[in-house]
Amino acid sequence: MRLTLLAVMLMFAPLAAQAEQASIGEEALSNLQGKKILLAGATGKNGRYVLKRLGELGLDVRAMSRDIEDAAYEFGSQYDWVEADVTDPETLTKALEGVDIVISAVATAWPMGSSRSEKVDYEGTINLSKAAKAAGATRFVIITSSSSGVKDHFLNKIGGDVLIWKGKAEQVLVGSGLEYVIVGPAGIDDSPGGEKAISLIPRSEYESGMFIGREDMATVIIAAAGRADASGRVFTSTNAEGPPSDAWLDRFAVLPTDLNLPDTDTAA
Repeated sequence: MRLTLLAVMLMFAPLAAQAEQASIGEEALSNLQGKKILLAGATGKNGRYVLKRLGELGLDVRAMSRDIEDAAYEFGSQYDWVEADVTDPETLTKALEGVDIVISAVATAWPMGSSRSEKVDYEGTINLSKAAKAAGATRFVIITSSSSGVKDHFLNKIGGDVLIWKGKAEQVLVGSGLEYVIVGPAGIDDSPGGEKAISLIPRSEYESGMFIGREDMATVIIAAAGRADASGRVFTSTNAEGPPSDAWLDRFAVLPTDLNLPDTDTAA
């Protein structure tokens, strides 16, 4: 009897683990079926969580990396890997072939050199958005910052004006002619997904001390890629007090459609 019970528990353990993740909702999942999704920055700290979630949902993802051999070794060859670099426009044409939706999880931690924020966040968004438009992509979702554009911020001092360049990148995307969604996560941590409530708020309401787990953030990003009412929205995603629910999915329709930045130049 004990062995039988143990066998049943083991059989359903993977399903239980998957069920813990927040849902992207039926609408988003339905709209993303049959679409080719390019994930730029697929091996980064945030991109890898988006990649994993896209795979779990059975969606058609093309994963972009500057080194696909290393990427496939680390993350698996089950993905459609494509080698390209947002700072090299010539590599993007092939990467965008047949793509319907672009998710950009591109980011950099280097304050200087060819990988500085000006080159990666700003010029990279210019290059990727141009390639997406030329390829006929219908939506561009970007992971940026809740403090984009803020000048007096310690991250600018250590990150080569990273928030200023992220703000400029958002302006590029808004003016690109593409359908866009701009997601500025709160502070990001590695807390498990599906254990806390998710909240979507205007960036002007973002406060220091707000956090969201990378797994929940990935769920928000994919929902934003698939929901019709997410088009043109600019917002902060954060975890909130209370048990998890799907109520956050109804928030897309009431979020701002302008580049609503924090009220203060010293936001954290």
